Amino acid sequence: MLLTASLGACAPEEAVEDSLSVARVEAELPAGGWRVLMPGGGGPIRGITRRADGVLIGGASWGHGIDVWTSTNGGASWALHGSVANNPNVEFGDVTMRAIPGTHTLFCAFREYAGGQWRVTITRSDNDGDSWVYDSTVVGPTTRFVGAPFLFQRGNGDLQVYYDSELLAAQGGFPGHQWIAMQGRRGTTGAWNAYGTVTVSRDKRAGALSREGMPTVVQLSGDRIMAVVEGVEAFPTGGARANVINAVQSWDGGRTWDDSLRRTVYASRIDPASGRRYNAYVPYAIRVGNGPVGVAFCTDEDKAGPPDLSSAPVEQRSCHVGFVLTTTNFETWSAPSPIWTGTSRNYTPGLFERAPNDVIALIDGLGTQRVLVR
Repeated sequence: MLLTASLGACAPEEAVEDSLSVARVEAELPAGGWRVLMPGGGGPIRGITRRADGVLIGGASWGHGIDVWTSTNGGASWALHGSVANNPNVEFGDVTMRAIPGTHTLFCAFREYAGGQWRVTITRSDNDGDSWVYDSTVVGPTTRFVGAPFLFQRGNGDLQVYYDSELLAAQGGFPGHQWIAMQGRRGTTGAWNAYGTVTVSRDKRAGALSREGMPTVVQLSGDRIMAVVEGVEAFPTGGARANVINAVQSWDGGRTWDDSLRRTVYASRIDPASGRRYNAYVPYAIRVGNGPVGVAFCTDEDKAGPPDLSSAPVEQRSCHVGFVLTTTNFETWSAPSPIWTGTSRNYTPGLFERAPNDVIALIDGLGTQRVLVR
């Protein structure tokens, strides 16, 4: 499903370096809800980008392959445009794409699982997604989970990959935990060793369980960037750990991360009957109109009955899709508002700004894709 939104006009940001100046360029969304742009059908899942010719492009895995989808009408409809990969011996997932501005080059990152091992792989197209070649392996193969990559290009042009890593947590002495890792290149080519392997997001409190995943990254100003991630409660509520959404910021383009700016973006309400917290999960963040950061996510907090277990299979979980955004600064978040409540089986929402302050939301309906606009 695709949805679209027109966000309130925000003043251009000039060298924003602190929360006080940030507050001057953020604005609330205008009144009005999201409307359906594409009610159903085939299309990409979660992460899309724009080709040099203006066509929108994204990918979707169907298990043993990755299809490419394109849209020439701003996401209102999608057409198959070949494939990135096909292999009956490999399970593919977590597909995302990024176009390099001013070129015909696109990168596609995804997770692979084969022979009991995981890896994060990059493919590349030098002709706007018409054909693809193997580019590199970022991490793996490893028996510890790595996946859910997100491609981000730093202001200096460096290409970075953020991803879930049980491997990094185990190497840091915390087996069973999962942290967000980042590796990067100098520019867009070469080895993924320009930054080492950076720990982006983890809960460092004593006794905390830190399992974080599904990162997306936005630029706030210059080298100030924000990572928004899915997590689980570090300490149980009512005997269970619900999914929550966290954010952390970097002042130096991702080389180091400032734990003093770690925030809970959204934690759902507690069910009074069970004492457990409802879930908020699979977030996707974008910077809109050079103003607020908006985050779409799934939540089960308005379902009847107790919360779903955060470990339950996706197809068994009940959820609607919600939205929050920063308000007076990049550390303060609004109350949630709904994007989609028409069905209760949804997953991996994505957001894309088609033009300044003109946003669409893609929703995986677990069998059909929807697009909404506001």
